[in-house]
Amino acid sequence: MNSINSETAEKLKLYSYSFANNLLEKHLTMSPAMGQKYGERQKHHYIEDTIFHLSYLSEAIRNNQPVLFNEYLSWAKIFFANLPVTEEEIITNLELLRDEIAAGIPSEMSNITDQFINNGIDHFKKSAAGITSFITDKNPLKEIAAQYLYYLIEGDRKSAYELIMSMVREIPVRDLYLYVFQITQKETGRLWQTGEITVAHEHFITGATQLIMAQLYPYFMVPSAKKNKIIVSCVEGELHEIGARMVADIFEMEGWNSYYFGANTPAGSLISSIRTYRPEVVAISATMTFNISAVARLIEDIKKHSGSDGIKILVGGYPFLLAAGLWSDIGADGFAADAMQAVELAGELIN
Repeated sequence: MNSINSETAEKLKLYSYSFANNLLEKHLTMSPAMGQKYGERQKHHYIEDTIFHLSYLSEAIRNNQPVLFNEYLSWAKIFFANLPVTEEEIITNLELLRDEIAAGIPSEMSNITDQFINNGIDHFKKSAAGITSFITDKNPLKEIAAQYLYYLIEGDRKSAYELIMSMVREIPVRDLYLYVFQITQKETGRLWQTGEITVAHEHFITGATQLIMAQLYPYFMVPSAKKNKIIVSCVEGELHEIGARMVADIFEMEGWNSYYFGANTPAGSLISSIRTYRPEVVAISATMTFNISAVARLIEDIKKHSGSDGIKILVGGYPFLLAAGLWSDIGADGFAADAMQAVELAGELIN
């Protein structure tokens, strides 16, 4: 990893509320019309969004992966398309961010930040302001997925549950995970991003899906001798856990003993559990780009302190899907784009 990139990323992590507030004041001075429509709530969101920009920019620079910042801005373009925020205001915010950072750091660092932010602005301008549905004709369970999500959006958890339980004797549980739960979670994220559902909807859908998944355990948690073990966990600070839980369940269905630790697992607790359970594989999940550094530190700690030299470490999550080779750069043994790929890769690594 390039040392100047790491030093620049650490500098960016020092910027805080006061820096973002200063940026807001300059933007309001430049754009009086924006000031007329911005109340305290909008100002708070501006500052919050600027801090998010910095966190994503920092990780992109640290790992020398412009795609991490670019795709975050693509996501932001879609998210803001249905809000009273213009693209011109977003671009001005990024330009102010670039110039204010450059004014406060050495030129060898500002050359890097300028490059990443300018590249991001160009990408933002060219990217589409929409995203297609994840429930497509390629999905063999398209109709079930669409109906399931419809029930949950309407708040009808009972009908969603009954739909799944009516299918469980006809369709393998694994397929329900892959083509219904996994796909509808992605679609839920898309609908929230485009403003078609609220955060409350998203939380209800996710919580309901986790509850329904738990009702399926008797259909695949059968007592049998299982040779291989895997620990699946979210990195400390990562709150998006349902994807990791699906991975753990799929491993169980495929004949592994899986130990699932959920969201925001402290590194020390995870390493202690590795010593206890002695798994062949540990799978670490991170959905948010700003958690990549935590994943890298965790992998280093596992290799130093777990007491298991032969352990294989897999990573998964959105940042690794975007950035080719990122998994290798942070010390993992492999990356899987989905649960079934994780099972196949884990088998290859231990054999």
